[in-house]
Amino acid sequence: MASNTVVTSETKSTPFSPETLRGLSNILELLTSTSIFLALNASIVAAFSSLLYGLEVKPRILFIAFLATFSVYNMNRATDRREDSINRPQAASRSILFFLVPSLIASALCLLLSASVGAQALTVIVASFAASVLYSFKPSPSIPRLKEILGLKSVLVAFSWGFTGALLPASGQAVDTSKIVLAFTYIFIQILVNTILCDVRDIDGDMASGVNTLPISLGLGATRRLLLTVNTLLFPWLLYCITQGLFQEYMPALFFGVGYGYLIIWLFSETGRDRLLVELAVDGEWMPLVALMKLL
Repeated sequence: MASNTVVTSETKSTPFSPETLRGLSNILELLTSTSIFLALNASIVAAFSSLLYGLEVKPRILFIAFLATFSVYNMNRATDRREDSINRPQAASRSILFFLVPSLIASALCLLLSASVGAQALTVIVASFAASVLYSFKPSPSIPRLKEILGLKSVLVAFSWGFTGALLPASGQAVDTSKIVLAFTYIFIQILVNTILCDVRDIDGDMASGVNTLPISLGLGATRRLLLTVNTLLFPWLLYCITQGLFQEYMPALFFGVGYGYLIIWLFSETGRDRLLVELAVDGEWMPLVALMKLL
């Protein structure tokens, strides 16, 4: 007769071993610290606009958006060593060349591919690169970097994402100007919320490096109220699109994006949250949104 076996918590099988989870966490850390995850999201933002415009989602456009964002954010990693020594010690431990060389290679390839698409695409990318240089570098010792001007940092980042995300997919295409403006506005508002939430995450490093962000200046309570107000601006946007008969097939996804904005504000507008979780949830917002658009 077979003896009874007592199953303890130690002997129960689990779907993933600690080693597997640790390996997955390391991969995700690498993707976020090297800006690959952000670059993937830039590609998805370009796909978002393409779908809104009723255009084919072109791999070349998505790759240009990927390269532009990868280049810009890795350049920023190379210049923000002081902040990252606190906010991202693992990234700050890498040499400047680790970020600078891939950034320069990506920039050159991005410009070549943009030129192959046409003058409009090249203009969009050059303008984006110019803004990133002013964002990360001081034009002179007496002029601060744009990221050091209170409030301008978040607005500039949101504008850059909206500018590239809305205009790049429309390059060489017959797209109604009103749709481009609407796509820009939706992207701008979503990225503005995301950027300020990331400033909440980076309060310690920004304070140590002397960068005065909105969460530092306003405090967390006022910042949360500001974020809720900004996210709520998307309701008039949605109402306008409904009354004008625009983007009707994608309305469930667009409403989802607004709801997701409220969720991440509620979860991440205070300090002490796990950095990796914040980056995946906040920066990764566009993945479920576009996936839902594809299903509709």
